[in-house]
Amino acid sequence: REVKKMYYNLEGELRKRKITRQKMANDLKLNVSTVSRKLSEPGRLKLLEAYQIRDLYFPDMKIEYLFATDEQKTA
Repeated sequence: REVKKMYYNLEGELRKRKITRQKMANDLKLNVSTVSRKLSEPGRLKLLEAYQIRDLYFPDMKIEYLFATDEQKTA
């Protein structure tokens, strides 16, 4: 069974700031299930969307940190 890759740093930061997938979907003008799929399967998220998420919620953070996959996870 293949392990799903996630953006663990992003997920942790979203939890800390209590930003829901529904809020992200509304802000990005996407369906909440689309947002969930994009965040749970690296490679589905477009570069522009990654920058939008960073700029909206985490302007003080590096994109490389937020969107590191489980194989690239940073502390």
